[in-house]
Amino acid sequence: MNTALIFMLIALAICLFIGIPVAFSIGISCMTFLMMNGYPPLDILVQRMVSGANSFNMLAMPMFVFAGALMTYGSTPRLMKFANMLLRKIPGGLGATAMAACGFFGAVSGSGVASAAAIGSICGPEMIKEGYPKGLTAGLIAAGGTMACIIPPSIVMVVYSSAAGVSIGDMFLAGFGPGILTILALIALNSFFAVKRQKKEVKPEITYTKKEKTQITLDALLPIMMPVFVLGSVFAGICTATEAAVVAVIYSFILAIFVYKELTFKEFVKVASDSVVTAAVIMLIISAATPFGWIMSTQNVPKLFAGWLIGITSSKFIILALIFLLLIFLGCFMETVCIIILITPILLPIATSLGINPVHFGVAMLMNLMVGSLTPPLSVNLFTACRVLKMRVDEAFPDTLYVIGTVTIMAILTLAFPNISLGLVNLFK
Repeated sequence: MNTALIFMLIALAICLFIGIPVAFSIGISCMTFLMMNGYPPLDILVQRMVSGANSFNMLAMPMFVFAGALMTYGSTPRLMKFANMLLRKIPGGLGATAMAACGFFGAVSGSGVASAAAIGSICGPEMIKEGYPKGLTAGLIAAGGTMACIIPPSIVMVVYSSAAGVSIGDMFLAGFGPGILTILALIALNSFFAVKRQKKEVKPEITYTKKEKTQITLDALLPIMMPVFVLGSVFAGICTATEAAVVAVIYSFILAIFVYKELTFKEFVKVASDSVVTAAVIMLIISAATPFGWIMSTQNVPKLFAGWLIGITSSKFIILALIFLLLIFLGCFMETVCIIILITPILLPIATSLGINPVHFGVAMLMNLMVGSLTPPLSVNLFTACRVLKMRVDEAFPDTLYVIGTVTIMAILTLAFPNISLGLVNLFK
């Protein structure tokens, strides 16, 4: 391996370890390689960064961020009421409502942290009041938040599609199966513990008249239709994912301003500025990672890594198991977007050489990274859930391990059975 490449990886590890922001860590490591290698000149770094951000598909990402932020005004409480009406009678009804709401909110926000914060602030305190263990509550909310990664439209799916060169529409379709099954598995886990506690949730009996049920359904109809419009327009070929993201912004803006009238001008300015900052941070990481991926490609790192894996074993099962463990390990220490950008050029050629569909591999990768986002020391979603519930992260253990185990099992099943993700893609094609 090139000495300059070794120093680049060492520089990246040191920068990340001492807490330098990811984008700057990647940029510094690339500069280290270029200066030590002597060729090409440093100008190539800027050129590659610009080309990395100059993508029509990547325009969808800031639009989905903005749309998700706008949908928190008026839509979330209505979705919560609708989910509670549907699921209140099953054991652990409030927890099931939280999981369903996370699925709904993930479909309109595309952000795991936003989902965990929004749903956790509403459901979390009520779940603890009704006797849910704190650790289980935090784990369920954190895991529910991760559904935004896999349930379309997903920001990280857009990032993976750009990195892997696959259809965003196919990725959106492929995410439905694993996402819905994971939500059902989490609801089943919650119901199991509700029955095991052997006591009814201490909550007032809530009954709905036919008129109230109709009104709650009508109130939730407009927010539910947003992902239907977005995904339907993409799958029908009416517009691209980027154009659909703009439609999502306009639709969510109309709901927040003119229908529910809950978004003031001052709040709109704050939402817009926060969305710009969030999108800019992600775009900076993507831009910095582009020359990094280019260097890795020119130095044949994917082929070297593939050769190393095959040198260890020729078993497809063991190679996939090693990739699975690597992704979970990385997810414990790095942001999901960073991992996708850095690792996809290395692992995707290995996966395709094993006969794995790139779309299936992308969904399986996201499921793996969802496990990492729940596991310390990084565990962004778990930290967010604990912050909302005003508790320390260590208080979430050991109860949250059951949640992590459930998501891990679903990730393994997604990797082992391609039809879970590719079933809808094949059906539509």
